[in-house]
Amino acid sequence: MPYLSLYRKYRPRSFAEIVGQRHVTQTLANAVKGGRIAHAYLLCGPRGTGKTSTARVLAMALNCEHGPTPDPCGECEICRRIIAGSALDVIEIDAASNRGIDEIRELRERVGLAAADARTKVYIIDEVHMLTGEAFNAFLKTLEEPPSHVVFVLATTEPHRVLPTILSRCQRFDFHRIGVAEIAGTVREIAAKEGVEIAEKAVAMLAHAADGSARDALTLLDQAIAYAEGPITPEVVTEILGGIDFDLVAEFTDVLIGREVRSALAQIDRIVADGKDLRQLLGNLIGHYRNLLLLALDRRGEEALALPQESVRRLAEQAKRLSPDDIIRALDLLAETDRELRFSSQPWLLVELAAVRICRGPAARGAAAAAPAVAEAAVAEAAAAPAGEEEAAREEGEGGPAGLAEIKRGWDDLLADLRKRRQAPLSAILREAAPVALEGDTLTLAFNHQFHHDQMARDEKRVQTAAEAILRLFGRKVTIKCKLASEVGTAAPPPKRVQDALTAFPGSELEE
Repeated sequence: MPYLSLYRKYRPRSFAEIVGQRHVTQTLANAVKGGRIAHAYLLCGPRGTGKTSTARVLAMALNCEHGPTPDPCGECEICRRIIAGSALDVIEIDAASNRGIDEIRELRERVGLAAADARTKVYIIDEVHMLTGEAFNAFLKTLEEPPSHVVFVLATTEPHRVLPTILSRCQRFDFHRIGVAEIAGTVREIAAKEGVEIAEKAVAMLAHAADGSARDALTLLDQAIAYAEGPITPEVVTEILGGIDFDLVAEFTDVLIGREVRSALAQIDRIVADGKDLRQLLGNLIGHYRNLLLLALDRRGEEALALPQESVRRLAEQAKRLSPDDIIRALDLLAETDRELRFSSQPWLLVELAAVRICRGPAARGAAAAAPAVAEAAVAEAAAAPAGEEEAAREEGEGGPAGLAEIKRGWDDLLADLRKRRQAPLSAILREAAPVALEGDTLTLAFNHQFHHDQMARDEKRVQTAAEAILRLFGRKVTIKCKLASEVGTAAPPPKRVQDALTAFPGSELEE
């Protein structure tokens, strides 16, 4: 026999075996039991949550030799054929590859034919949202008044793309992402059936990585079994997931909570040097901070994390050092950085900036004792500043249009304002620039790279949008001139690394 992947080998054969969708399976089971079967169902929800499996179980329930019954036997001839995918009267159609009007016309011609060897003909149309408009219209009349021996089950991950006229003729069931605890239970159970030894921490890692999809969890388990030469350990799962595990993320979070800028940057360098994916790091960090928020808001949230006790204990210790506002601020920064990565040619720079901003945010509870010393150092630094320099900044920053110093200080605010106004690509381009001169109403921006310079200088609409943002935030009407940093002369180009940029943050530990 050819090898069957785990998600196919252990496909549910009864409503009771479908994980995490009791609101759907209980309703369908009761409908079968009470003889109240609709002529059309629409199953909606994320991939891997059991839509097609539910459709097949419904087909078995309607056609089992001992039924119709909410508990099909799985052993009779028709049940075995449905399980094997060879039943003549259970027709599965992939709308992604059979989406045209010709395919639907063929379906309409076959619908009226009597069932060959089953009680009810069941048409399962997967990814139904992929049908063309003409195909939907051709299908509409058949769906509205099908023969009494036919049941349609439509499945989709994008119900908003299904025509309202189709939606109104179906009973709709919305499938949910499956909980981590339920997926972990499924992984544990199937590993036991396969005779595979798996560490509890490895189970939790697979369940979290599956992101609500039971099918993805079993695919990862399959991969782990093939990779491991013996028990499945957390190290094995780390390797197949790309090398970023809980301990690494927790260690990095400890550094951020401790406001250790130098250590945070060093860890990012190591992660990049090891060939790990920065987007995956951000995704794991976002998930980690989400767990911290659950614990910070509700200490009983430990039960919902479905993580090994050692991991939950470490999260709880970190959560005690942070307020909910600290965590929400970090989550905002991480999510913003994740969105911007797709537009940047320097992803490491964005991640480093996010780390620095988290470190330099409001003091964490564990660092509160250091606040007086930091304040004292800031006072001393201000006292040591040349009087003329301080006075000039004050003149530029107070009253009337902003000067160059104030525009520099508020550059991050301008970038954030653009993002809020759905100008993320422009924000990403300007993040690679620095305002270096203001002569009259001409503001010069220096770009470190030709690519970003050209993206800005050759698009008048972007230049105008940036000028409008400067007027809105700083009250200064400017004409923007774009130059390469190498052309500016004595002005420093935008920093290549965050380490070089830290001189813009007075009081940094790196300045000592």
